[in-house]
Amino acid sequence: MEELSAIISRFPAHELSIRRLYARAPEFRSLCEDYATARCALERWIADERKADDFRRLSEEIELEIQELLEHSMDWNRH
Repeated sequence: MEELSAIISRFPAHELSIRRLYARAPEFRSLCEDYATARCALERWIADERKADDFRRLSEEIELEIQELLEHSMDWNRH
């Protein structure tokens, strides 16, 4: 589960929430898979500045979506 490891390494303080969401939410799983794919592509194209920038931006956009889902999940767990 490389996709899970990638996002846990990005948000280590939220590991439990990440594991819960990954197990329960297909949308979250898909985002994690997309993130892992984008990070692999970034590593692959790091020598090509233009392509690397594209994959870096894509990774950052996915991170923001994941962060929003994590925050929403934490708000929901508080109530």
